[in-house]
Formats: sequence, C-alpha cells, structure tokens
Amino acid sequence: MDINQFFTRLDTFFANKEMAEAETYMEESLKAAEHSGDLSSAIAICNELGGYYRKLSRYKEGAALYEKAIAYLEQLGLSGSEHYATTLMNYATTCTQAGEREKALAFFQRAAGIFTEKGMAADYRMATLHNNISSLYQDAADLPNAEKHLQMALSILEGLTGTELEVAITYTNWAQLCLASNRLDGAEEKALLALAAFEKAGGGQDTHYAAAVNVLGKINYIKKDYTAAIAQFRQAMELIEQEFGDGNLSYAVLCDNTARCYTQLGDAELAKTFADRAKAIYERVRA
Repeated sequence: MDINQFFTRLDTFFANKEMAEAETYMEESLKAAEHSGDLSSAIAICNELGGYYRKLSRYKEGAALYEKAIAYLEQLGLSGSEHYATTLMNYATTCTQAGEREKALAFFQRAAGIFTEKGMAADYRMATLHNNISSLYQDAADLPNAEKHLQMALSILEGLTGTELEVAITYTNWAQLCLASNRLDGAEEKALLALAAFEKAGGGQDTHYAAAVNVLGKINYIKKDYTAAIAQFRQAMELIEQEFGDGNLSYAVLCDNTARCYTQLGDAELAKTFADRAKAIYERVRA
C-alpha cells in the first residue's frame, strides 16, 4: 500500500467534510493492509482511525486499534522507536478522555522516556506530551503541576518554527487552567493569545479553535454576559458539528454550557432543549 496516497485521499475526504466516507475508507484500507501483511501501513492507519474515533467519543473502538498498533510495532521489533512512543501518546490521549487517568499517565511517561532516549527532548511531540500531562494533572485538581507542564510545553515550542497551532493549543489549555484556579484575567489573556496564534497558523475552522472559543464563552458566562457566551458556545458547537457531528462529548458539554446561559436569561424552554440534547448524548456515549 502507498501510505502517502492513502493520506492524500483521506485529506480530501476531510477537506470536503465527507466524514462517513473517510471512516469507511480508513476501515477498508486497514483491512487491506492487514490482509497483505503490510504492518507499517496498518500501524499508521490504526493511529489515524483511533484519533478519529476519539473525536467521536468512541473510546473502546479507539483503544482496540491502539492495542493492535502496539502489537504490530512489537512484532516488527520497534518497541523502542519514536513510532512506538507516538502510538503510546495517541493511546494515552484516548485513555485521558475515557477517564482512565492512571493508565494515560503511564503511557505518557513511557513515551517521554523513549523520546528522551532518542535525543528528542526539544521535539514538538514532547511539547504535546507536556500539554497532555498537564490536562491529567488539571483533571486531578493538581493545578501547580498542570501549570508547570504547560510552561515546559511552551518553552519547547518557542524554540521551534512552524508550531503556531501547537502554541495556540497550549494557550487554550492554559486559559482553561486559569479558569479552574479562578484567575479570570489570566484566562482571558491566554484565550486571546490562543486566538491570535490560531490566526497566525491560518486556523479558525476546526475543533481546536472551537476549544478556544468555548473558553471565551465560559469567561463571558462568569462575567454574566450570557448573550455573548451563547454566541460563542454555539459557534464552537457548529465547528465541532462540521467536523465530527453532534453526537460526541465535546458537543454535549457545549449544549450544557448553552443551557446554563438560557437558564440565567430566564428562557426555560431553550434551556431545556439544550439540556435534553446534552443528556441524550451522555446516555448514548456512556451506555
């Protein structure tokens, strides 16, 4: 299999927002690679499809793919390679979103050890690792350690070029941390830095950008500017729906946020509409 051709065609599906076709293409390509014994291509496709499933909150399916990719890497004698570390990172990210924090942290630490051994301590993937580890610490309410890892991520990225998107994601995570520690001014500052970095990267139409817009919505909610918050939450919802539909946990959280705004504005009907939509997604994903 020509893996470059695979990704070129897959990018076309994503660019055209043909998500169902993209999923089918990935699944069929994985079967073809496995059938032909092309384990290298199978590993790459497992990682790509696993990330897609993660965006849809289909964590068990994604975990199974990462387990398969790890087994193939070990079969090829690549258990100490950067490809192995990257797969561990991807698997850990899925574990994080599925609430398996201890498992995720163990995978991240193994990946960090491999990258360090390979002399890649200043690689952008190490910055991604620090971002992800920060999220784990934030979920555990260990905000000092969470902030320390964000600072480490940004320090790496500042020494690299072409990493505006990663910088934007780091500032978005930092804004969320500031909110968690009741530092509203800091949250707003970091959110605006994130949006500026997204613009520099030519972004603004994906789920990473949606996360930054969501933070601004939360800030406006705290400021009691509920109308502005609703506009931002709904903008984020549209961006997520365009890429991955309206059946994932990120979309549900935004529905919940929007419902709270309508409650504050005294619109019980719209508040119930969005709250019910969020509830339906939670029940379906967690079933």
